[in-house]
Amino acid sequence: MFINAEGISDKGLRRSNNEDHILLDDELFTDNHLQKQFDAICSHAIFAVADGIGGHRAGEIASAEVLKGLYRFTEQLPAGLSVEEIKIAFFKWIRSIHEHLKKMSGENPSYEGMGTTLTGIYYYYGKFYLFHAGDSRLYLFRNYALKQLTTDHTLAWLTNDPTIPSNYIANSVGGGKTPFIDFHDITSILNAGDKLIICSDGLTDMLKDKEFEQMLPDKDIKKIMEAVYEKGARDNTSILLLSIIET
Repeated sequence: MFINAEGISDKGLRRSNNEDHILLDDELFTDNHLQKQFDAICSHAIFAVADGIGGHRAGEIASAEVLKGLYRFTEQLPAGLSVEEIKIAFFKWIRSIHEHLKKMSGENPSYEGMGTTLTGIYYYYGKFYLFHAGDSRLYLFRNYALKQLTTDHTLAWLTNDPTIPSNYIANSVGGGKTPFIDFHDITSILNAGDKLIICSDGLTDMLKDKEFEQMLPDKDIKKIMEAVYEKGARDNTSILLLSIIET
């Protein structure tokens, strides 16, 4: 099988800049639309969305810095690693990049308080790994049904208190003392024909899951972005669609 990857990121109608970034393997971008195919001989590839946090463009810096670091990190991973070895490597890296952002914040007052969500898929020698920190999301779309594969790391979720606003993030890279990352091998649950969607909350705050689900069979991500605009596009919005296609 091979992977068709397509991403789009837009600042929306109310924000002056885009603090989201998308990593489509070796392509890092924002305020753009890109598409790329990965064939059966591809040994590894990385796909991720990062939604930056912090004023004075600091969120934009944080999301870009983390995704650049993520690409360098995964490029250096050797072949032949077990699931547990990759998981440990990701845990070590997330702590390292978290401290890197903290150091940047300490050295530059305009970066104070910056951080970012991080959600994505690492394809490694035929296996698919989910990694996730924050409230960006990963969905699986199969047989016209949408299923969320990640948990929103919000204060409401952490405290089990639904009265807390959903945009209070409890876990981010660069924010708080110690970040944590969900990491799972999801290879066994995937089939040819499946779609994986990674998105920032700019999408999910505008479109209910059912609305999004109904668009996926026959609308491309540009049309989905248009629907976000029709709803008001209050935040930066990034969508990364991975289609798993049987060769």
